[in-house]
Amino acid sequence: MANNRINRISSEYMQALAACMRTLKDPRVQGFVSITRCEVTNDLRYARVFISVLGDETAARDAMRGLKSASGYLRREVAQKVGLRAAPEPVFHLDDSIRHGASILSVIHDIENAPPPPPVTVRYTAEEAAALLKEHDNFLIITHRRPDGDTLGSAAALCLALRALDKTAYLFRNPEVTPKYKWVVEGLEAESGFEPETVLSVDVADLSLFPADAKVYGSRIDLSIDHHDSSRAFSRALWSNPHAAATGEMILHIIDLLEVPLDENIADALYTAISTDTGCFKFSSVTADTFTAAARCAEAGADVAGLNLDLFIIKSPNRIKLEGAVQANMQFFEAGRIALVKIDRTMIESMQITIDDLDGIAAISRNIEGVEIGITITEQDDGCKISVRTSSRINAAEICEKFGGGGHRAAAGCNLNGEINAVGEQLVAAAREVLLK
Repeated sequence: MANNRINRISSEYMQALAACMRTLKDPRVQGFVSITRCEVTNDLRYARVFISVLGDETAARDAMRGLKSASGYLRREVAQKVGLRAAPEPVFHLDDSIRHGASILSVIHDIENAPPPPPVTVRYTAEEAAALLKEHDNFLIITHRRPDGDTLGSAAALCLALRALDKTAYLFRNPEVTPKYKWVVEGLEAESGFEPETVLSVDVADLSLFPADAKVYGSRIDLSIDHHDSSRAFSRALWSNPHAAATGEMILHIIDLLEVPLDENIADALYTAISTDTGCFKFSSVTADTFTAAARCAEAGADVAGLNLDLFIIKSPNRIKLEGAVQANMQFFEAGRIALVKIDRTMIESMQITIDDLDGIAAISRNIEGVEIGITITEQDDGCKISVRTSSRINAAEICEKFGGGGHRAAAGCNLNGEINAVGEQLVAAAREVLLK
């Protein structure tokens, strides 16, 4: 019975105290404090009052001070409300249970909504990669954002080779494929609703380079095939060969391991991949293996002359105008050893420049005598795209890695947000640091 009486008094005390606290004028207490529970001692001398405070630790500390200074007033007011000659003296305690519970819920929410962790990547040899392709089926092959000839040609050649083995294989429908390369993917893109069992990526150095719609596959890439020095692990298996001038060289090797003979279609796709990623065999990355691969494509029926004409020789009138503007407005630093090209949206819109017109524009600055680092900045709707080309003495990837990008020693890239002139200053400063070290 005594316990029931104490419980009743505790409840009444808590209600009365809460009402009295609302009358306090102290700004440290107003609207920020609530009572979570109250425990009156058996002798009615004290009441342990647990409070919760809205805010940080400073707000909690200030509220405790405000309540302590008002404890005499509160005790007298409560005594009148509960009908006691002398109400218990309130002793305030900070109750962190609500904040702790909210913290736990927040952690649980973060865990539930966190993206799945990336798989542990195992580095494969070419033979192991070929074995995986032989064992699996129902393939989806992903290419990178702003796809170039290497990613598209490599993916198309691999897709055709897998189909030659009577396997189901499709390319992810990359929305950024331009008219210049549309023929490469024609008839190979997956229709909506296709559910792959095996997901591959080709010529993709980092998960951030996936097209937006392809990022749903980010945690389930079974095999990544890439030739970039800066490849970052995001797949279950990675076959990487930084010595290959183009991923197309690697795809030819794996097609040989799959024992699929080259036909004209595969050869056209492979030649497109290899020639475009080497600047029609002009870059320092080109090796004897590169020429051998191209020769094999020609032997298998690739339209070498026609592809060279379409990919490297014929230019639109707008591309010619763009090249003139780039040459006229190029800036030079460090006695002409660094060249900077800025292509802003105004230039792109006024000249009606297409993505295909911009293809290969980054090579222009390195064609100038004395230039060791050529930087091209193209202003786009989602920021600035940066392409860096360097002499054999300078590592282009080292410059771009400072901004979260990467690539090869002689050719690398990254993306930066910001006003194009400010971005240019950042890039020149980074290039100067690498050049003069």
